[in-house]
Amino acid sequence: MGSGHRQDLALWEPASVSTLNAPAILSLIATVGAFIAFLLMLQEALALRTGTDPVNNGLRSVVRSFPRSVYALAVVIGMLLGHLLWP
Repeated sequence: MGSGHRQDLALWEPASVSTLNAPAILSLIATVGAFIAFLLMLQEALALRTGTDPVNNGLRSVVRSFPRSVYALAVVIGMLLGHLLWP
């Protein structure tokens, strides 16, 4: 109980800064992908309710009009995920 320095308190140490490492990037990519999938499903459900065309139809037509670019993007995403997940 004295006035000595207490070792269990981090008074003058800087706050830990989160580092951007491979699991953090992978988690960020998964979170963004899940959020985009959720928004597309929500919009499709609302479009079916109102009888309009969902955004997925437009997205499919864009993907089919640029097959090489979409394939290259898929390869880049696969390389990035493979790089992050390789031990």
